[in-house]
Amino acid sequence: MKKIYISLIGLLAVGSVSSQVRNDAPLQKKNSQMIGQVKTSKLISSEKATILWEDDFSTSANWIIANVGTNAAQWEFTSDVSTIPVSALAPMSSTTAANGFLYICSDCNNTTDFDGTEIITTATNATPIDLSAEPFVRLNYQNNFRWWHETRGVRVSGDNGVNWVDFDLSNETEYFTPNQNSMNPEITSIDISAVAGGQSQVLIQFYYDDNDYWGWYWAVDDVEIVVTENYDLTLLSPYWGAIGAWGAMLPYYQVPSAQVAPITFGGIVKNNGALVQPDIVVNASTTGFTTTSSALSLEPTLLDTLTCPDTWTPAITTAPNVLSFTTTSGATEAFGADNAKSATLNVTAHTYARDMGTAVSGTFNAGDGFEAGNIFDIYTAATLQAVDVFVSANANAGAEIFAKLYSIDLTTGDFIYVDESMPYVLATANLGATITLPLINEQLLDATTPYLVVVGSNGDGGATNDLVIGTAGISDLNTSYYFDMTDQTWYYTTSTPMVRMNFDPVVGVNEVANNNGLKVFPNPANASTTVSVEVANASDVVITIADLAGKVVYTNNLGTVKGTQKVNVNTEALNGGIYMVNVSVNGTISTQKLVVRK
Repeated sequence: MKKIYISLIGLLAVGSVSSQVRNDAPLQKKNSQMIGQVKTSKLISSEKATILWEDDFSTSANWIIANVGTNAAQWEFTSDVSTIPVSALAPMSSTTAANGFLYICSDCNNTTDFDGTEIITTATNATPIDLSAEPFVRLNYQNNFRWWHETRGVRVSGDNGVNWVDFDLSNETEYFTPNQNSMNPEITSIDISAVAGGQSQVLIQFYYDDNDYWGWYWAVDDVEIVVTENYDLTLLSPYWGAIGAWGAMLPYYQVPSAQVAPITFGGIVKNNGALVQPDIVVNASTTGFTTTSSALSLEPTLLDTLTCPDTWTPAITTAPNVLSFTTTSGATEAFGADNAKSATLNVTAHTYARDMGTAVSGTFNAGDGFEAGNIFDIYTAATLQAVDVFVSANANAGAEIFAKLYSIDLTTGDFIYVDESMPYVLATANLGATITLPLINEQLLDATTPYLVVVGSNGDGGATNDLVIGTAGISDLNTSYYFDMTDQTWYYTTSTPMVRMNFDPVVGVNEVANNNGLKVFPNPANASTTVSVEVANASDVVITIADLAGKVVYTNNLGTVKGTQKVNVNTEALNGGIYMVNVSVNGTISTQKLVVRK
């Protein structure tokens, strides 16, 4: 894939950042790439369903491939499960992937993304399907995709291809998913009764059009048509959270006891059955508390949001609270396994987190500068000491990162810079781990006020991944944000960055004091550099320099010193690259990155 890298000149000006926040633009392609392994989704069981027709793509003759685009790329049949071009979604994990699946890739069969030559391809079953005995039918299939402006979907004909009805799954202007990635595999289920029910010459067609964009890919497998059960509800998503000054319901998975607030519950329910579902409710419960929404009826294929009337306030005791959600109706369910979900809210001493706690993906900017983080409502005035971040294992040791705190002008919607951390250089031990970035000055946060905390990097001009922030969970629009330094624009992101508030007073005081005024200049260096450190009290000071593999290439034991110490270091004999300058003051280590250029 071609990409133009833009080198950032200079640093983001401290104290001058103020950008419009309620920006409805989603993340750009490079900004939202998933890093890390995607969990396999739960497959929809067909054990109780009556299967009328199925195909596992093991026989290519069962399908007719057509290409009407200006590029020769088209659907292909492959059993190479590793062909998926996104590492987080590979290998293809559909039930029968090993014996073949349908596959189209705009992004990986070339080096120029086929710019100027549009890919349009279809795959249609060769033999019409007789569904004349069944008026209510559903099309199910397993798929794996990453989306970027492709038009992608299914067409269905009930009259052997004379007329077609499109079921658009993605298109150029209206379709966005969290991180633009599917599950592996993702199960798609479509009610095709209006087109195919009771028809004797049914055709199914998978279509793909990259719209002459940087399209990604689509893999499809294990397609089937089943009888639609009369009554079949699905709890698509539970929702819960506290509502504060930001005005949106924000789910917190870790809440400091000082920020505990009333929680509202609800859920999004879909009717996958053939008949109207009567008396549908959502039930929510946790220890000692239960609430139920008002009942409603849903027509087939429709979905709706149900909100429970009662709120629940967690106890301030630090402990996990399991939240359970179910949907029920007055009818007997055909499949009950997808009617229940759960979540865990942890009351903590100091940590405030919007993410679900286990990284499943990540966000970065392919080596260019960016910031990413979350909105937090403050209910009780408290002093913020630091920002925690989970750094993906795909980040690069040597990346220099920072945390920032923004307040929000609720009249204009602007983010207003408040404070930041000292720069921090990632070490190998930081990759795949949570680190704490203390603010330069502890900040008293006002009650009934929202704030944005982010972690970011100025980038390395695209030389490496640089900083990759773990993501876990889904954020509602305009509740988690991403700042792209290449276009100086704030975007919302629907994948929750693992960026958290930390109110622990011990962390803040100790970490700030441990910096010891460490400076390294010039940096980058060629023949020599100076290491400067400020020691308030007489202390034992040792300076070491190590490469990214941890090999020490320089050591200087200064003995017991006090005040400002400046040490000239000869770097002429060092190879070009990135090194870590470590200064130990009475055993407490401060670190700075040193770049040696030859």
